Amino acid sequence: MLKNLMEEVIRQDLLLSSMRAVDTRRYIVSSWNRTHQEPIDENAVALFLCDENQGGLTDEQKAFARERRGEMSACYERVVFRILLWGEMTRLGVVSGLDEYCRLFLPQGGTLRQRENRPA
Repeated sequence: MLKNLMEEVIRQDLLLSSMRAVDTRRYIVSSWNRTHQEPIDENAVALFLCDENQGGLTDEQKAFARERRGEMSACYERVVFRILLWGEMTRLGVVSGLDEYCRLFLPQGGTLRQRENRPA
């Protein structure tokens, strides 16, 4: 039920929905091209994401695209859930802000700025 709610939140927000579509296309194309000799057509992937009967992808490419689309959808659903959770915990005073929320819920007590502080 929560998964369906998160999916609906994403679908109802035009910006989130658009971002997920673009990110999904990039993820599929990048993943395929990294693991296969023959590149996948980015426009064909975009068409497939709109309508699985369009785009002219092979059966192998369609199966691959479906798997990657599922992975991206799950990621977006988790992110939306985390954002809503952070907002509600902040509203209730359970956490003082984003940094405290990140210390509690990100692995190894991380923060959003953790990447910036990592050595190269």
